Order: sequence, then C-alpha cells, then structure tokens
Amino acid sequence: MRKLLPLFLFCLSVDVIPAAQTIREFRWPALKAAGQVKNGEVMTAGPGTEVDCLMLSNTLARPAPVEILSIDQPGITAPVYALRGRVRYEGVEGTGYLEMWNLFSDGSAYFSRTLAAQGPLASLSGSSAWRDMALPFSAAGTEKRPSKLVVNLVLPGRGKIWIGPLTLVQYDEREDPLASSGAWWNDRQGGMIGGIGGLVLGLGGALIGLLSSRGRGRSVVLMLMAAVALLGSAALIAGIVAVLHKQPYGVYYPLLLGGGLGAALFGGLRPAIRRRYAAIELRRMTAADAV
Repeated sequence: MRKLLPLFLFCLSVDVIPAAQTIREFRWPALKAAGQVKNGEVMTAGPGTEVDCLMLSNTLARPAPVEILSIDQPGITAPVYALRGRVRYEGVEGTGYLEMWNLFSDGSAYFSRTLAAQGPLASLSGSSAWRDMALPFSAAGTEKRPSKLVVNLVLPGRGKIWIGPLTLVQYDEREDPLASSGAWWNDRQGGMIGGIGGLVLGLGGALIGLLSSRGRGRSVVLMLMAAVALLGSAALIAGIVAVLHKQPYGVYYPLLLGGGLGAALFGGLRPAIRRRYAAIELRRMTAADAV
C-alpha cells in the first residue's frame, strides 16, 4: 500500500491536473532598450528595489489612465490565458486598477480588470507590499484567439505603483488562472483532494463499524485505524504548515478538516474498538466454557 499511494498521486497529477504553459516573459529593462516603454520609470533591482520594475505615479487629483504594455501577436493558442506578475503600491487614492484589453482580428475587443476585493484580481487602493497580480481572460467555447493585448493602468487620484516583470501564461480550460503562483494546488484540485479524503474516511469508517460489530477482522481493523490516524496527523501538520506559509483557503482547509477528522476519530476511537473486541472475545470464551 505504501508503494501504491505515491503511484496513485503521480497518476492523478499527470492525468487530471494539466500544467500551465508560459508563452512570453516581459522584463522592463529589455522593453526599455527596445523602445517599448511609453510611460513610467524603469527601475533596476538594487537598494530599495526588490526586482526590476516599472514605477508609475499620478500627482494629480483626477483620473490618469496610461498605457503600460502593448503585445502584438501574443501567440496564444489555448482558450484560457492570463498576464501574471507582482505589484506594490503606495498612497493610492480611490480605487485604481490594471486592465488588459483583448483585441481580436474580427474587430471585437474585451477587457479584464483588477477590481476584486481580494486575491490576484484585487484592486489598487491605499498601500500594499509586493503581492501577486493576474489579468485573466477566457475564450472557452470559441476558436477565437487575440491578435493583440493592451495593458493600461488607471489611477483615479494620487498614488504610486510599482509593477514587476510580467509573464503571459496560457491554461487548459480546467485550470484556474487565478490560483496563487505559490499555491500547492488550486481550488479545483483542493476540492478533489477533499472529496477523495472524505470518501476514504467514509468507506473506512463503514468497514470498521461492520467488522467490529461482528467481532471480526480485529488485526485488520486496528491496523487500518492506526494507518488512517497516522495519515490524518500528517495531513493536519501539513495544514498547519500551509497556514503558516499563507497558503490559500483551498490548500489548508482540506488538510485541516480531513486531517483533524482522521486523527481525532480513528485515533481517538481505536482504544474503544480494541476494548470492544476484547469484550466480544471474553463473551465467546465464557459461552464456550458454559457449553
């Protein structure tokens, strides 16, 4: 069984979880050298600057939309894609955002904007240390692919923003482009892990209840309970580590819930099940003596 579990997880990751594909990377010093930086100041990594970045500011108390990147013929072949990177900002008044216009050869155009309350799509408001940012788009169900991408920054009032290197990534339709770049898995995979864990706990509990009520399979039942309790403890520890490393909800929640239930139920009930087998065995011996 110890050999089959890693094999099962490997097959699951290969057959079910497709991998994102990086199409192009955009670094500001190279873009500046090529004359493709129209606005802002390119800053190279050094004292006070964590990475090469583009710094933009609005010193006026009125909206100032600016174009920061234009990508002709991006080479996207998948239905779902995103422009990913990291941003930090300081003293942004109001609700600012980044937007990506997706232009198609038939003349149609659609946009994505970072106007969510949290996550990679969170808006730009107030101040923030470096955080993940994503501008996703989905053309699922069609054969349309963009011929040009245009990225703009919109600040409604005063404020500064620093934008790190950007990466254009495309995905399978089943993938989540908003998954954190440092996440162990995305929400869909987390739901799958939670479902499989719940199925294992349910089937294991049913088998243990059936066998123990009939006083059969003592060694199998006790060994199964010890194994599930051990796996649950390991998952619980992994969930705590995930929380400490600020993993998203879809990562730590299945580990904490499944691990806690496995360790508490199977570990906590093991002594009671052992006593139940002992009582059944004692009754059998008493009955045999009476006969």
